[in-house]
Amino acid sequence: MSEPPEELFRRWVHIEEEDAGEVRVYVPFEDPAALGRGRDSIEFQPDGSVTRYEFSATDAPVAVEGRWRCPRAGEIRTSGPSGELELSYRIVSVDAERLRMRPMDD
Repeated sequence: MSEPPEELFRRWVHIEEEDAGEVRVYVPFEDPAALGRGRDSIEFQPDGSVTRYEFSATDAPVAVEGRWRCPRAGEIRTSGPSGELELSYRIVSVDAERLRMRPMDD
């Protein structure tokens, strides 16, 4: 098992308009660009927990909690209740300003 970069550990907001092909682009929750309505976000904690925030029909965020693991360098896999967080990503890059991830096929 590998360890992800330290910069990953925060809440990231998906900025769909910055996506490039299959690469999803995220900014820190504190970034002014994150203020747009209806944006999904994901928060990684060093203890292995992950929370995905998705917006409901009422625009209120719904939190789904789960666990992350890093089976190989540059790879993040999440899991949660009822398969809601069964996601696999390749980390393209991460720094203080942007997280770029590409969904992986299992």
